[in-house]
Amino acid sequence: MSDLDSSEPTTRATRTAVEDDAVEAFALLGNQTRLEILLAIWEAHDLLADDNGVAFSQIRERVAHDDPGNLRYHLQQLDGQFVHQRAERGGYELRVPAKQLIKAVIAGAGVHDEALEPTEIDQDCPFCGAPTAMSYREGTLFWACQECDGMTPGRDFASFDPQGPLTGHPFDPAGLDEWSPEELWGASTVVGWRRLRSAFDGVCPSCSAPVDGWFEWCADHDPAGCDDCGLRFGTTAHFRCRTCGHHDGASPGHLALFHPSVVAFYDDHGVSTRVRVDDVDNATLVYELGLEHEVRVVDEDPLRVVVTASHDGETIRLTFDESVRVVDVAR
Repeated sequence: MSDLDSSEPTTRATRTAVEDDAVEAFALLGNQTRLEILLAIWEAHDLLADDNGVAFSQIRERVAHDDPGNLRYHLQQLDGQFVHQRAERGGYELRVPAKQLIKAVIAGAGVHDEALEPTEIDQDCPFCGAPTAMSYREGTLFWACQECDGMTPGRDFASFDPQGPLTGHPFDPAGLDEWSPEELWGASTVVGWRRLRSAFDGVCPSCSAPVDGWFEWCADHDPAGCDDCGLRFGTTAHFRCRTCGHHDGASPGHLALFHPSVVAFYDDHGVSTRVRVDDVDNATLVYELGLEHEVRVVDEDPLRVVVTASHDGETIRLTFDESVRVVDVAR
């Protein structure tokens, strides 16, 4: 298998700076009173109000701290990085990092050890037509075939559950309470689509830092069960964040659906490429369109990958370079 990695590793100096900031942030939050202060401001603030600052008296009432001087000390420690005091209007407001932290807690990330046993849904496997199921564990929502090996026909997943994985997306536990197993497929598709598109556009969906892209491909690929790579498709696009290490991988056939020329191509033929949680039928159609696209490595030095989409006798071709950027469109 050939592996071209055009990404640059994060420098140690940059990584050390990020780690130092993270340690400092965790140190500031290593106190129950400070966490209670953040939650008190979150619960008391009114996002739509002209002045959504929360007064010290409101914070003290919610935190129920006996010593106002000590409470002010903890507020001062949070001021600047997590809390902002509006001198001209009075009161305290949460800064974006604090809001993100609280939203993660509310979503259940790292708090609830939720699980969903494999539950069959009304979606057939795109490869063998067998029934598929949704399951959830350790913060990941899985869609898997119940009979074939899914996306990994050349790998032994005897000890892995679910077998026959088709997709696996990070998913906050709060979403499990809002969707039925059938709706979870649509929700996970939207979540995965959104994260992948952000990475394809060069922005990490987790931390907003730059993302590097590269391709891996098999020279002698066997889609029925490749001994070299073990994957269903011979060419895979990869994206990795330079800062947090977030990683995503996808078929170039699906990435082509993000390009405006391909969106326009299908729109001209009356086909919508929009993926919505409340339109499972169209989400299924879009997913299958990506599988139907022809993917070929046409040059190796420099690397060029061509994706061809066809519909009603017309075609459109996108050419990707080694960094997973579209460098040419032909219709």
